[in-house]
Amino acid sequence: MTDHHGTTIDQLAEFVAGLRAEALPASVVDQVRRRLLDTMGAMVAGAHTAEGHAVQALVVDCGAEGGVPAGWSSLRTSMAMAALASCASTRCTEIDDIHLRSCTTPGSVVVPTALAVASSRRGVDTGSFIAAIVAGYEVLTRWGEAVDGPSILYRGIWPTYLGGGIGACATAARLLDLPHEETAQALATAVMMAVGTSGRSGAVASRWLTLGCAVQSGIIAAVAARQGFRADTTLLDGRWSEMSGIPLRPSLLAAGLGATYEIERVSVKPYCSAKQALSGVEGFLRILEEEAVDVGSIQRVVVGVPGQYVHMVGQPGLPRDRLGSITSVRYQLALAAYDRDGLLDVARTRLHDEDRFRAFMDRVAVEPADDLEPYYPAAWPARVEVSTSSGTVRRVVHHTRGDETAPLDWGELEAKFRRLVHGRLDATSADRLIVACKSLGSGTSVQGLLALASPLGAG
Repeated sequence: MTDHHGTTIDQLAEFVAGLRAEALPASVVDQVRRRLLDTMGAMVAGAHTAEGHAVQALVVDCGAEGGVPAGWSSLRTSMAMAALASCASTRCTEIDDIHLRSCTTPGSVVVPTALAVASSRRGVDTGSFIAAIVAGYEVLTRWGEAVDGPSILYRGIWPTYLGGGIGACATAARLLDLPHEETAQALATAVMMAVGTSGRSGAVASRWLTLGCAVQSGIIAAVAARQGFRADTTLLDGRWSEMSGIPLRPSLLAAGLGATYEIERVSVKPYCSAKQALSGVEGFLRILEEEAVDVGSIQRVVVGVPGQYVHMVGQPGLPRDRLGSITSVRYQLALAAYDRDGLLDVARTRLHDEDRFRAFMDRVAVEPADDLEPYYPAAWPARVEVSTSSGTVRRVVHHTRGDETAPLDWGELEAKFRRLVHGRLDATSADRLIVACKSLGSGTSVQGLLALASPLGAG
């Protein structure tokens, strides 16, 4: 795109400040439209979870006034607080997108940031809005790869949380049209605030709140740079790793910027599930459908996954809360067997504990599969073996529907969106949002999209 120079942060800033929508390939712009629709579906659904209600109450309790919609609610608050609420509501669903090689969920960070910043400014150019989303996806996913997100996740460091403020900062800086120097200062400030520790959570998990706070900090970093605040732009060239104890490869942040775009490599989830569990779910569903297996005849199911995440998805017993139901392979397979629609139920207000669910889960074993480990993180695979009195059937799934190798088409994305917003958004409003996303930059302006992107606007 341009000849980069200076520190790693300088190179990132040059890319972010210089990105122009008119120079982007048509396929990249199309991905922006897809990511908007998919993420807003998660945002709408997330607003109606226990976590979504809690974050809305938090906004009220904090007393931050303003005119920006907060997390698909009727509340209006400040730009930064709105982004916090929208991010937390989106990410808690586990139905948002994920970038496999970085182990980050960029949509939950970038789209809420872009919507909040654009809503707080008059006359935002649609091209800048599109470029800002591309910039945020690029910076956050590169960050995740640079810190080896797929490995550090299992050390208790959450890659999206670690880089969420930096991705949000890149998005906000581009939307605020910061020049190169101010963008570099903003990114340096966001790097200073980067944290990533992730602990155990309760029924209303503060996990999602921490990510929202990182997004809020990233936006503040961008605004602060415009107000003259300055930071150390050499941080990523050695010192940050020394101070944080997290190895970072700066070359992965800056090399080849603008040659390709990571937004085209994002994986879209067809079901509400931790990505680590999805290949197991899809393998089981393929066996049921392709082999016409009667669920009642199943004697045993063995799911093999890479050892990196076998403990995460192989927890025994009934899940204790919503998040547990989303990460448990046993529970997700029971849903696939007895309540297929439940796989897209984000709220999970009622967790199944019927005898048949318990009995089925007891017949499922989750085991480490050493032969699948080399495929991770380019793929997050699973091997599923279903045994009946007639024999054993096996499927190995490396990539699920929605991965880069098998992307969901517009029809599938629209169907997913309508399922997520059903009962929360009327059909006419849903149709309008779909059209607005699909035509953004060609027939719909960012102002037209924003007019629909809240309960008050869409109603």
